[in-house]
Amino acid sequence: MYEPQELLLAELDLREQQGVDALLLAELRTAVSQAPLSPTTAEPFWQQLANLPAPANWPYDEPDDLDAIQQSCESLELPTVDETATSASSVQAVLTKIHGGLLGRFAGMMLGKPLEGTWPAAQIWRYLELADAYPLRDYVPLLEPFPDGFPLPVWSRWHDTTRGSITRVVQDDDVEYTLAALLILQQHGFAFTPADVGQFWLDNFAYGRVFTAERVVYRHLVNGVAAETAGALHNPYREWIGAQIRADVYGYVCPGNPRRAAALAYQDASLSHRRNGVYGAMWVAAMVATAFVLDEPEAIIRAGLAEIPPQCRLHEAVEKVIGWVKQEPTWEDAFRQIREFNNRYYNADVGENWIHTIPNACLVALGLLFGAEDFSAGVGTAVSCGWDTDCNGATVGSILGVMLGAESIPPHWTTPLHDEIESYIPGQNGRTISDLAQQIYKLAHQKK
Repeated sequence: MYEPQELLLAELDLREQQGVDALLLAELRTAVSQAPLSPTTAEPFWQQLANLPAPANWPYDEPDDLDAIQQSCESLELPTVDETATSASSVQAVLTKIHGGLLGRFAGMMLGKPLEGTWPAAQIWRYLELADAYPLRDYVPLLEPFPDGFPLPVWSRWHDTTRGSITRVVQDDDVEYTLAALLILQQHGFAFTPADVGQFWLDNFAYGRVFTAERVVYRHLVNGVAAETAGALHNPYREWIGAQIRADVYGYVCPGNPRRAAALAYQDASLSHRRNGVYGAMWVAAMVATAFVLDEPEAIIRAGLAEIPPQCRLHEAVEKVIGWVKQEPTWEDAFRQIREFNNRYYNADVGENWIHTIPNACLVALGLLFGAEDFSAGVGTAVSCGWDTDCNGATVGSILGVMLGAESIPPHWTTPLHDEIESYIPGQNGRTISDLAQQIYKLAHQKK
């Protein structure tokens, strides 16, 4: 359970990121920091936050309603995406792309797993250089003895996620949410609702195994808060990355149809997220769907951007990444631009916010653009930049895996997975990746 003070301080950070005048927040921040708070005594502070005036001269337009989001996109020039191209393809061709997406997703997650939230990029680069693994093009090696100056977090699983020690896809929220999306679609079809997603969480997820926005919402659901409002209630993590990592399957089941994929991702994401937290999920789902029919990363990225508001912060940030990649000679130079641009998500008390949607989306775009048709370069670049490494590796791997197909992913990524995943969802542990691909293909076919 997150403590009331922790939630309120995170909310103050979020409001500043959303353009509220820092001077208006300063006095409230001091009061929250000094007060002994319970859920009851915290309520007046939440009310004060709710009554804050809208930011003046805010240059962004960030609606939460799906109709409003889609209407805001009407002015965008849509890329040419031909859904009929997947209909004309053989069953095997589409299935291979779905399988490639899953393999890429799980390999990218396993690549990033040991580095998740561990060190800043410069320290990751130093470690990889010590291990003769820079640039990163294979799973992270484990140096023994482990070098001084590289502290490991308590959640690290270096013993079974590093090169030579991998025997299957280990349990991770990136895995569980992929399974969850598949099972929700199988249970409820394409007309599922946020309430269906919430009920699935309550039936299958342990409270201690969900984090940030999902944990806040889980608690609300247990306490009887409606699914439609749970994501907005006392939830300062509503623009963090959780919804973005839940989106890939909605792209897999909508090959060539980014608008439909984004709408499905919205239904899932809106349970727990708002604004850019939702847009990240829609952007990823649309890119995955587009990767079935386009084979150029910038075009795929722009197809995803066409499904989110053109005046949102996420759209602006990804557009800037596209420009930096064209201007800068190396991905390291482009990353430095990304880090500087995203300094608004830096908290003086805790350092970089490595779980926010927007900075991590920038790394996804960077990996796709520098990877191009090179799967290893794509996931390696995204993960080497740090922040939410397992999520970013998984997303880049998923999109490139669909674009390239399973056979084009180098075997040093796929062979160690042994076609098996670890999960704590009842009945899902030990499932094979190939079977998941078959099940997802059936859903994509039924949708048509």
